[in-house]
Amino acid sequence: MSVKIRFISIIMLFLIAGNYSSSQAQLEDLITRYAGENGEEYVKPLITAFGANLNSGLYRSAHVPKIGLHFNIALNGMVAVFSDDQRTFTATTTGYFYPLDEVETSTVVGDPEGATVTSPSGAEYVFPGGYDMKSFMIAAPTITVGSIFGTEASLRYFKATLSEDIGDLTLLGLGIRHSLSQYIPLSPLDIAAGFFYHQFKISDIVKSNVTSIHAEVGKSFPVINLYGGMAYETNKATLDYTFDTGIETADVSLDVSGENKFRVILGVGFNFTLLHINLDYNIGQQQVLNAGLSIGL
Repeated sequence: MSVKIRFISIIMLFLIAGNYSSSQAQLEDLITRYAGENGEEYVKPLITAFGANLNSGLYRSAHVPKIGLHFNIALNGMVAVFSDDQRTFTATTTGYFYPLDEVETSTVVGDPEGATVTSPSGAEYVFPGGYDMKSFMIAAPTITVGSIFGTEASLRYFKATLSEDIGDLTLLGLGIRHSLSQYIPLSPLDIAAGFFYHQFKISDIVKSNVTSIHAEVGKSFPVINLYGGMAYETNKATLDYTFDTGIETADVSLDVSGENKFRVILGVGFNFTLLHINLDYNIGQQQVLNAGLSIGL
């Protein structure tokens, strides 16, 4: 098994962990049978969900203190829910199959049985199926510290060595948020804006860059706080692997952009001295439910 095939198998196993149970061989068989636009459309729902999840849980209220030290450690769980539209796409037969044909078939999150096209000569072209995923969940730890002139900074980081041959899996996220309500005398609401950047890598073979520019407004009470916001986001991933039709092989560099561009956030938080709980729903091309638990000021 080539190193590049092992890389694509590991990344898919990581993304699907907790949602689907499958052998490495099955993953290789599905992913490496696609290239070009077919491959992009096949994996796009999972890339979209991954980026949309990462861009969730970036804050638990709209309040950013103007001055004073505050430190917070949070763990957020994000669940992206797949729509029916994300379960299928229009694929085109490739390689030596003739005549070329288009057919609706499963994406990576769709039906386990892919479509089959039969040529006039009786030859069959079988598209791989998906993993019948209804949702996709990840968890991310976040450290937030502030405040200097109404500004706070956040860090997300995770690193693990997969093997000596494959290398390191790394997730790095950096964010900044600034209070806007401090410039509005006697403002009844908390208003803030910020930017967050994530990079997810497996060695130099798989790389994903995710960004979010967001603004939020809210109202804080002694125990409860209400908040809402809007965000513009980007999500671009590159996957390198070996495309295998069973007849020919070729090295592929696949660029995939997530479909989530804008979102609206509605949330509520509960504060118990040093313990904080928040829950918000993210409405966009990709729907996401976020729940957070944090400790700190």
